[in-house]
Amino acid sequence: MNEIGEALFKDINNKNLKIEKMTYNLETQKLFVNDSLYFCGVAKEVWEYKIGGYQVLDKYLKSHKGEEIDFEYFTKIIQTLSKSLKIEEEIAKIELS
Repeated sequence: MNEIGEALFKDINNKNLKIEKMTYNLETQKLFVNDSLYFCGVAKEVWEYKIGGYQVLDKYLKSHKGEEIDFEYFTKIIQTLSKSLKIEEEIAKIELS
């Protein structure tokens, strides 16, 4: 099983790192940044996570379109959002008296 947000190539002969066309597949939980490079294990809640009204992953990718992605950094963003959701769940369980 792959790590949350792990960067993989659909075609190992095409190791394109440029952010071109972003597509998210809910069923497979893959976030593609071009025809070959994708990030796996991106839950719907992580993809839709918003801060300040902006969808974090979408905003990042759109603002860096045409650039080569620092996939280690982007993986950390995905993992941080995933952990944030888990922490938010735990906080929501706390009963205030």
